[in-house]
Amino acid sequence: MLLILTAMNKDIKERASHKAFAKMSFIQLENDAYKRDIKAGGDGRLSVDLLKTCLRSNEKELLTWQYIAKLIETDE
Repeated sequence: MLLILTAMNKDIKERASHKAFAKMSFIQLENDAYKRDIKAGGDGRLSVDLLKTCLRSNEKELLTWQYIAKLIETDE
């Protein structure tokens, strides 16, 4: 029984890690797009000010996901 629970915990930890790193990758891609659009003076839909707000929000979100990933990776 303990072996099964250990295997399940390992599987869940691995899945959580993959999800956290996928989310961080997506946020980084969004941030790259925001930076590009800000540099270009907007994207035609959103103002530069709104793009900057989105970028700041995403940067905070990225820090949160980095912390979550660290907790997942250091859990024993």
